[in-house]
Amino acid sequence: MIVGEPYGRDIQQLQDLYNTAEADLKNIGRIKNALIVTGVNQCRYVGQHLLRALVAGDDERIRSELDAAKKHAQRAIYDINDSAIQFYLQQIDDLRNRHFPTVDFASVVPNYGDIVATLAKARRLVEITSEAVEDREKYYQEVRSAVASLREVSDILSEHQPDLVRAVRRENGRKAVAWAGMGITALSVLVWGASRLL
Repeated sequence: MIVGEPYGRDIQQLQDLYNTAEADLKNIGRIKNALIVTGVNQCRYVGQHLLRALVAGDDERIRSELDAAKKHAQRAIYDINDSAIQFYLQQIDDLRNRHFPTVDFASVVPNYGDIVATLAKARRLVEITSEAVEDREKYYQEVRSAVASLREVSDILSEHQPDLVRAVRRENGRKAVAWAGMGITALSVLVWGASRLL
């Protein structure tokens, strides 16, 4: 039986990781209104390895299965939060590049430089391959922290959407005045040229 010593510490650590993955799964699922399939699958694998550990007859097999379960729980945390990072980055990029491509965000959104730095950091985190990660626990915490930071950025940009719309209207007004000025100038040149011919 694996409950208690000598496996109690391993089981407790696995339970903490699993609870974190489950909480992240619920949280991110609410944000995206979807299940994060890769995270769910990783949690299923945790369960499979735990069942194998429960029926294993020797210490080496039990420890091997518990270690595999721990790795899947850690991967679930990463997959779930990676999905959230991708979601927020896409949402924010759509807002900046598709909805307001001509707006100078720095003139509308306070501390926009910090927002750009947050986005760059999140992008770097998801570009790191698992082989390049030296301290997985620290890395997974950074990924979870990046989700919270991107959520804040998304909220800030949403709060400033009316300001962004006003900036687009001002820009469109300036363009209309500029085009009208060029039209009047062109018309004046044509009228002047026509009057010279008569």
